[in-house]
Amino acid sequence: MKNETARVAVVIANGEIRDHARIGMVIKSFHKFDPFVISADGGIENTARLGLIPHVVIGDMDSIDRQKYAGMLPRTRFIPVSGEKDESDTRLAVEYALKQSMEDITIAGASGKRIDHTFANIMILAAPGLENASVRIVTEESEVFCMHGPGTIKGSPGKLVSLFSLTPYTSFIKTSGLMYPLEDEKLYQSPVKGLSNVFTSDEAGLEFSEGKLLVIRQL
Repeated sequence: MKNETARVAVVIANGEIRDHARIGMVIKSFHKFDPFVISADGGIENTARLGLIPHVVIGDMDSIDRQKYAGMLPRTRFIPVSGEKDESDTRLAVEYALKQSMEDITIAGASGKRIDHTFANIMILAAPGLENASVRIVTEESEVFCMHGPGTIKGSPGKLVSLFSLTPYTSFIKTSGLMYPLEDEKLYQSPVKGLSNVFTSDEAGLEFSEGKLLVIRQL
């Protein structure tokens, strides 16, 4: 547990991680420095399997033996919250990271068998207040993040990328580096049109004038 000044954080949630070694490699690919590690309640189990020591464990503590872990992790801060809350433990963990001025946040263990939990975690990425932070969800195969304005996304030729409008529509000016371009058209929230596009270069440019995008790219 060192180098907290890097302003990068990893949030480990209590969802499904099929390959902890792979997720560990993915996390390291995004962070050159040792990140500030936050376990979202039962995510402490995933944290341990990743070989990480949490700086903070936050949640209603309904999924863990707090006394057991408090003894094992004497330097870890446990922040219990009421079970009568509107926010998920993962959202609380992300909000805590933002309050600590973290600028780059990777969330792992955010998906699983509960589709409602998975969807709620993905929607955290579009929450107000995250516009100036780099926040992503990672799985063994994908990176999920939100774009609040035009920019570029990294990839590799042949890798897949899907674009979803989080607003009623996103007005595209043009794209580059994609097999199926979008030019002077609206990408609507529904029906979905941006599924399974393909990188044709090492990055894709997305120019749009209004709207908000959810991007899911293949790692």
